[in-house]
Amino acid sequence: MLSAKSQYTYFENLEKTIKLGLAVYLTLFCLGTSVALLGAERIVDFVRTIPLSWLIIILMGAGLILFGAFRSMKAIHWLGDVHIWLDEKFFGFLKRSNEIIFGELTYALEPDERTSIVSIEPGARGALAKSIFSQLASDNELFGALLHSGIFRYWIWYWITLYGTCVFTVLTLESFTGVLIGLGVDAKTLFAANWAFALVHLVLSLVLGYHLVRMTKRTVDAIVQSHKDEIATILRANITKYQTSV
Repeated sequence: MLSAKSQYTYFENLEKTIKLGLAVYLTLFCLGTSVALLGAERIVDFVRTIPLSWLIIILMGAGLILFGAFRSMKAIHWLGDVHIWLDEKFFGFLKRSNEIIFGELTYALEPDERTSIVSIEPGARGALAKSIFSQLASDNELFGALLHSGIFRYWIWYWITLYGTCVFTVLTLESFTGVLIGLGVDAKTLFAANWAFALVHLVLSLVLGYHLVRMTKRTVDAIVQSHKDEIATILRANITKYQTSV
């Protein structure tokens, strides 16, 4: 069983991980865009012509920008909207997982009761699922099992790979533009590198996404088996409220 302090530390570390991932990919995007627009040759020539002291200052400045971006992300409530948008544009694993979660929760009901679930709108289904997990969160043993399963950390890495997929997809398009306008031989190399990184991130996102879908189903199924009565009670109460309000 994890203490409240351990749980706080766990989620704090997850938040730091995703903030660092976002800051790193934003930095890569800025650097990659600069190279794509100016050309690698111009940047190399610029680096060769400036004094070493100025180069050190520039590198330190870039490091400070990365550190500042990481430190400034104290409240990232908007990041959830970004995740939803990215998932909708690329793979839709979040939506699929939410549907699986609600579908598995309904198995706590008797078969003849599940027909009344169909009329509940998707938005209300999500709110109902959140309500169920919120009430079950007081079970320390269950919450500890969820943390040890690693499902939260897998979601964090899925979002980070989505950042990479998005960034290198855009950089691939930018570098391809550089090839078209003839920025030099290095533009072709840059295009190939960005395309390869985009493909790697795409594959990783797909692997993590499908794994999370399977993991979500197993996890929720185990929760339903161990807390069937509590879940059924919450579902019945909310179904009645919904039907009354219609």
